[in-house]
Amino acid sequence: SEKAALIARLCRREQPLFQLLVAEKTGDDRNRRFVQDFKTLADVLIQEVIKHDLGKEFPELQGHIHGEESNEFSNGQGETVTVRVCATPGDTAALLLSVLEPARDAAELLAAAVHQDVALGDAELAGMALRVPPGDLAIWIDPIDSTNEYIRGREDVVPVDGIAPGGLRSALVLIGAYDRQTGVPVLGVINEPFFRRDPLTRRWQGRYHWGVAYGDTHLCSLSPPPLRPAPRVVLSRAEGAAVRGALGPLCGDHLRFAAGAGYKMLCVILGL
Repeated sequence: SEKAALIARLCRREQPLFQLLVAEKTGDDRNRRFVQDFKTLADVLIQEVIKHDLGKEFPELQGHIHGEESNEFSNGQGETVTVRVCATPGDTAALLLSVLEPARDAAELLAAAVHQDVALGDAELAGMALRVPPGDLAIWIDPIDSTNEYIRGREDVVPVDGIAPGGLRSALVLIGAYDRQTGVPVLGVINEPFFRRDPLTRRWQGRYHWGVAYGDTHLCSLSPPPLRPAPRVVLSRAEGAAVRGALGPLCGDHLRFAAGAGYKMLCVILGL
């Protein structure tokens, strides 16, 4: 997820390039909830990077790693390119160049990010002994949840009680593993690529959270939040008056709004 977050930030930093990386969803890919829903090269590339890296590390998972996005991307010439991670950075750059032509530097920059090794300095993870047979699991990826907010790229959204109503904060990388036979979730990762801006460089910094529930093992990178005296509800601004009216008596003036299913769930997990 950390490599995915790096790619998401990289694509947003290259603003002139980012405008070229948008392809409107059509046909079976269309999201009925939004009239203008988009997939980006970042979306597809992140998904394929996670598929590639997990499949390489755990061959038993190959063929059982699923994602929300089609890995076909239409370039500016109307050609359909199947995005994937190639054997070498040069080959991946050449593939990406077929989408990004003539932005060779951008293609090479992305390819370098795709093939780099990302080291995690997570002491708790390093000390965790968890024996989960990879052959029993399958993976689901949402490479950039709240893609609409990611594309719009609003950076100045002011949080309300710690909850961002929209903007880049709500764009997350979501990865989950589940039992192939039962469908029961086993572990999950939520990565926030745009958690905060560095006050000196003004570049975005991220953070991630993880949880495991397998057999007798129940671990999480977060501590349970303190209980609130009154419930707080977070929902989409698109929800109708009937839903808002039904929730009003339950939470009073503690009704908050946010974009993205993943971000709403994260708000609940964090106890915001």
